[in-house]
Amino acid sequence: MRVSTNMLSFNFMSSLNKSLERQNDLQEKLSDGKAIHRPSDDPVRAVRSLRFNIDLRENEQYTQHVKDSISWMETSDSAMSTLSSMTIKVKELAVNAVAPNPDLSYDAIAEELDGIINQMVEVGNTKIGDRYIFAGQDDKTKPFERRMVDFGPPIGKKDAVVYSGDSNAISMRVQPGVVTPAQDSVNVKGSELFGPVVTTTAGEKAPVCEMFNHLIQLKDELLCKNTSIEKRPIAQSNLESGKATLSGSYTPASDNPQISIKVTSVAGGVVTGVEYSLDGGTPVAASPAGAPPIININGVSVTIGDSPNNKVGDTYGFKPSQGTEPDLEWISNGAIAWNDADHNRLLGLQTELGARMSMYNQAESLLEGRYVTINDYLSANEDLNIPQAMVDFKTNESVYRTALSIGAKLMPPSLADFLN
Repeated sequence: MRVSTNMLSFNFMSSLNKSLERQNDLQEKLSDGKAIHRPSDDPVRAVRSLRFNIDLRENEQYTQHVKDSISWMETSDSAMSTLSSMTIKVKELAVNAVAPNPDLSYDAIAEELDGIINQMVEVGNTKIGDRYIFAGQDDKTKPFERRMVDFGPPIGKKDAVVYSGDSNAISMRVQPGVVTPAQDSVNVKGSELFGPVVTTTAGEKAPVCEMFNHLIQLKDELLCKNTSIEKRPIAQSNLESGKATLSGSYTPASDNPQISIKVTSVAGGVVTGVEYSLDGGTPVAASPAGAPPIININGVSVTIGDSPNNKVGDTYGFKPSQGTEPDLEWISNGAIAWNDADHNRLLGLQTELGARMSMYNQAESLLEGRYVTINDYLSANEDLNIPQAMVDFKTNESVYRTALSIGAKLMPPSLADFLN
């Protein structure tokens, strides 16, 4: 076969270009240490790399969610610890008030209690960034506001703390699958923190917090402001049973006995029979009438709300009027019992929050371990074997230089060589 000068030159240049392509490919890989730059380099490894990168981005997002959740719960836990300390202080003040020789006057105790209520409102409005942590999902709205609320006649306007948040849970996705807000929630709702939120049935119909109502009622009792019968505090043995409300006026007005009511029969959560006594005297049987059932005691109308927790043996106690001194018996038996119940509820919520925090801490550890594992897989799939690539690069460079040297000798001379 005749080999022409052109054929010899073409074959030489083709081989030289292939050597340059290999050298360029190795140089590109060595520049960033990656073995794959485009799918055509290795389709199978390219697909694996895409999957690993997607898993890595998901894992990073889940990790960020976990960190945000833990930060949210740590802030909530700190706020709840502060509230727990405040409830303990409230009990100390109440116990001091009923002591035979209190250290402070009733007015001074009430003033300190008023300050604690304001501090609790501030704690309830704790924020992370621009989000209120106890407002439910409506976390852009300030949840708690202390103001005068119109309860309608006959109570009229009364000091109260109004809740403006909602009762929805906030949950953050920390793993693939369906999110269960009831189980994975990171927030404590204001309605849980400060007791049930009760919407007033008259006046402006404002949602008010029961725990704040207890504290304000105790303060008013110390200041002798619970004068009207509708505002009189009622001590009840079963805090889960139906709430009792009062109306009317006791006859004769000059008397102010301690009235005790004991439930004797219940049907379907409705109180159907009671007995009452005045200052511990002989019990008198009475049958509530009407809807809701009302008990009439010397001009005082007592209504016990329907509740599935109503039980035979539940007791209610109150005095028709306050007079000029606080009702120390009610403070001992009612206000302190309310405070203990509120404190126990806070501790229960804090325990539940601690359990969820532990779960999220474990999730964080798992995600950090998974991050290392995915990175190892990705590195094994994408990273270049640097020592081997350096050897290949030097070998290819030597081959290229040798090819240039041999090519210069093998290429036949041309007319241009003789013209020089």
